[in-house]
Amino acid sequence: MLRRLFIISLLLLSFQTAFTQGPQLKKVSFFPLWVPQPQFAGYYMAKEKGLYEKYGLDVTIINGGYDKNVTEYLGSGKADFGILYLVPAIKERDRGLKLVNTGQIFQRSEIMFVAKKSSGIKSLADLNGKKISVWRTVLNDLTEGFLSKHNINAEVIRINEGVNIFLKGGVDACAVMYYNEYNDLINYGINPDELEVFYLRDYEMNFPEDGIYCLEETYKKDPEMCRNFLKASLEGWDYALSHPEETLGILRSHQASEAVRCNKTHSLWMLNAMKDLISTDGKNISKGELLEADYNNTLKFLLETGVVASGEEYSVFYRGNLEDE
Repeated sequence: MLRRLFIISLLLLSFQTAFTQGPQLKKVSFFPLWVPQPQFAGYYMAKEKGLYEKYGLDVTIINGGYDKNVTEYLGSGKADFGILYLVPAIKERDRGLKLVNTGQIFQRSEIMFVAKKSSGIKSLADLNGKKISVWRTVLNDLTEGFLSKHNINAEVIRINEGVNIFLKGGVDACAVMYYNEYNDLINYGINPDELEVFYLRDYEMNFPEDGIYCLEETYKKDPEMCRNFLKASLEGWDYALSHPEETLGILRSHQASEAVRCNKTHSLWMLNAMKDLISTDGKNISKGELLEADYNNTLKFLLETGVVASGEEYSVFYRGNLEDE
């Protein structure tokens, strides 16, 4: 009798423990392309506010940097999910890394070339014979394709980041993001009306940037996990944009731990600029869809410029459905 009571007690204790602990969270690693900054605010807030846990995920965010590459982390299994621009993602897929898009967060391109009007650059043709600084990481193919498409013979200077070389007169034009380096130029004392700007999206190159990617095998193994990661991330973005002061405070703590310099005014500019990139109507967060027209337009550009030899069908590349298939 005592032995039976002992066994029953153990069973009750195990049931109580399981009930108290709840379902076990799935461990997931995520690489958001670069160091902590408002460009990735939604993911940090999804983790901070327990939104990933709400969807059954225990997410570790891997901070990026010069010596870390998203595609290498995904390919080697060091990260389950990562942020990539659409252009390099298609390129890597063509090279053999079976990436799939499980959520398109940014709905358009914010890349632009800027030049000082005082340099005499007022049109694309004026870039001929000039020096243009471009990030060596994600813009090489875009820049080469852009120059070739518009028959511009310019010298491309590849840099790690920033606008210092442009400010010091080392180049005539530079590639910037509207939500980041463009505002740096303004903060350095350049008036907007002193600059000539060329948005890539105004020249049939509106290729969406930040999207969530994973390996095809990751998606096939657990599509529900992929959908839940997107759902939680979108809710994180909704919270981040609705609570800017709290969000910037959380980001500052991550930036401090990584010794990342930040400026509150500039950070607020970046966070506010995210609204137009992520929303479809200026108010509501999108569902993270990669539009078929955007994919086909990007693939067409890469095929025409010889960056890729072939391309997958949209339905193979994009797996971002929020509902069960």
